[in-house]
Amino acid sequence: MPLKATTLLLALMCVCCVEECVCFPNGSVAFSCGNMMPVHPPFSPSTSSPPFTLSASSATYRPGGVISVTVEVVKNSSTEFQGFLLQARSRKEHAVMWPVGKFTNLDTTLFTVLHCNNMENSAVSQASGAKRKKIQLTWEAPSNSNHGDIYFSATLVQDYRTFWVQLNSSTLELNSGRHSADGVFPSSGVLLISLLSLSAYC
Repeated sequence: MPLKATTLLLALMCVCCVEECVCFPNGSVAFSCGNMMPVHPPFSPSTSSPPFTLSASSATYRPGGVISVTVEVVKNSSTEFQGFLLQARSRKEHAVMWPVGKFTNLDTTLFTVLHCNNMENSAVSQASGAKRKKIQLTWEAPSNSNHGDIYFSATLVQDYRTFWVQLNSSTLELNSGRHSADGVFPSSGVLLISLLSLSAYC
């Protein structure tokens, strides 16, 4: 086989292998805990308006409290997502961009927990490449109030070429006062948080 043809074939095989290997459909993407960026060469994050919403069961949280977090496709949209990465982060000035709190009660057949920066269950991603329109997860706040106000950050992957990175929710304010014994914040309904810029995950 001519040298040029051999080189071209080798390059094509490398590209195919890269796409297959860096996609990580099982959600094992701990290397992206910091920037939440999928490794999908040569593609970059989409700048279009994300067809997703992110909601939380409360606009506030307390140390050790529990929050329900939902990511879903916007109403009447045919869009689905194959991958995601979700975590909570502190809004304190100069806060290190690492997750806070942890996700609990996860079905490991559907979700993969990540121990970002050696913090147990501090982020969660998909367990397979199955398409979905909605996920609902339980997040437990840190037991102390050192992190101040927090927000949720998500990366969502529609397919290998189309994904949105570091979508940041509205702020959940720290409430360190007394609450009911069940540890769940009272809520007048689900707080719908518009995805401001989805700048998610395979």
